Amino acid sequence: MLHGLILTAIHNHNHPNMAFAKAFVKLLRDFSCRESARRVLDKSFESSLKVVKESLEEYSSPDFSGDYSETEPIQRLNLHTAMTNGRHLLWLTERMIELRVADMAVKEWSDQAAFIVDLQRAFRDDAWRNIVPGLPAVVLRCTCKLANAVAGIILASRQGFEF
Repeated sequence: MLHGLILTAIHNHNHPNMAFAKAFVKLLRDFSCRESARRVLDKSFESSLKVVKESLEEYSSPDFSGDYSETEPIQRLNLHTAMTNGRHLLWLTERMIELRVADMAVKEWSDQAAFIVDLQRAFRDDAWRNIVPGLPAVVLRCTCKLANAVAGIILASRQGFEF
């Protein structure tokens, strides 16, 4: 049930009426079992990351044959899918950090060598600029949010050891 609520919130977070997403975040904050919230958010994060990675992999190295008129719409779809799920990933990242359950997300995000290669291939191609110009910003925002979460954890733990 909680997973279904997360999916609904993800898909409605850009809706003009943010009341549902805000109520959902409040529900998660007040949820008595933090471990259940963590598991569900981790699962949603992994799922969205998987879709982003697969979409960029398909964009970077298409395995289909045909002329350009067939290839271009598929490439556009791959980029739009990556962008949409990248936004979902960013929203999840922000919620995980807010609830202090982003441990797995930090580890998972930092271990993405193949994803980085696909991003580099995609960004070498100028087509993405016309299709999803905001994609690099979404990826960078996820990276920055997770890096800031790590920095906050490190700084907080160091402050505890100062004499």
